[in-house]
Amino acid sequence: MVFKEMAQNIAKSTSDVIGCGVLVTDENGIIIGCNDEKRLGEFHGPSVKVMKENSPMTTSSEDAEGLKNVLPGYTLPIQFYDRVVGSVSIAGSPDEVARYGLLVQKQAEIMFREQAFMESKLLRERALRDLVENIAVFDVRNVNEEFIRIQGRELGYDLSRCRTAIVVQMKKWGEGTAESSFQKMLREVYASFSNPRDLICPQENYSVTIFFSPSFDTAHEHADEAAEMLTDGLIGTLKDKGIEADAAIGFPSSDLAGLARSLRTARDALRLGSQLGSEGVMSAKNFTSEMLLDLLPFPKRGEFVTRTLSGLIGRKDYDEIKKTFLVWCEAPFAVGAAAERLAMHRNSLQYRLKKIRAITGKDPWNFKDAFELWAAFILRDLR
Repeated sequence: MVFKEMAQNIAKSTSDVIGCGVLVTDENGIIIGCNDEKRLGEFHGPSVKVMKENSPMTTSSEDAEGLKNVLPGYTLPIQFYDRVVGSVSIAGSPDEVARYGLLVQKQAEIMFREQAFMESKLLRERALRDLVENIAVFDVRNVNEEFIRIQGRELGYDLSRCRTAIVVQMKKWGEGTAESSFQKMLREVYASFSNPRDLICPQENYSVTIFFSPSFDTAHEHADEAAEMLTDGLIGTLKDKGIEADAAIGFPSSDLAGLARSLRTARDALRLGSQLGSEGVMSAKNFTSEMLLDLLPFPKRGEFVTRTLSGLIGRKDYDEIKKTFLVWCEAPFAVGAAAERLAMHRNSLQYRLKKIRAITGKDPWNFKDAFELWAAFILRDLR
């Protein structure tokens, strides 16, 4: 029980404050916390009567002489809501220590409630994480869908209303510790996604998973737009507060299988985007091709990259050539637009593209060759 785990802390801390001996018993009168640790495990007779009658009691020197392991003092019950869960006893002359009684009793009850609250919060967070991971691995062919829906309802969430998975990852912070910055980020997440139907789950590595539930029934694209707007606002607010974070939005969904896919694609987009140098808010729909490439076995990736880029790898201008080609892919066959984005003359762009063709044997103006080059550049970054 939580009470037993913190009883020693209650006895020590209150003893330090009032300068008197303090002991704490469980509901059976066994000492489970004491400033004198030698007394742990002993039976404290007065506590049994105090807890049974739910009323404080003094123990005089004369009374203590006839009892085993009992000192003169003042004993009070400890309550958790409407239940007596233990007792606290202050050693000393009853007339002297009785004045500390209410203080020590309330201190013990407050500490117990705080600890119980933290314990309950941790248990809920653990249950939320279990739910999120069960959804992440959900396969309609192998998993009972109703079991997961019941798990969600027990935590207060209707998963059928959730439309999009969002993953937020803290990566840099200013003043304070990482933990305090993460708690600050969590507060902003709750403020941005304030609909009680939104499932928000803090996770390891300073990340948060959100199952976004729009406050209105709407088509997929509108739910996606709402999710992007809220996520953009969140990342901007965090930046203003000195916290840098990335976020990824999964594909929109309409059922539990779709929600599982949304979560997996959000996680993939965040991971792939980070490896490819993206930052801020990323959408899974913009990483569809990268996700397909990511499915290739690692040995095959290496073979393909080496075969396709063998003439480029190791060159001092590799990064320049890669950037030129990737921008070209974003505006294929539009030399003017690509040159403008690269802040170079059209002729300079043409020269670089011809250099790529000469070195690799792949023609940037040919769709199939261009795709192979693009895939090789991406796979090399993903490695």
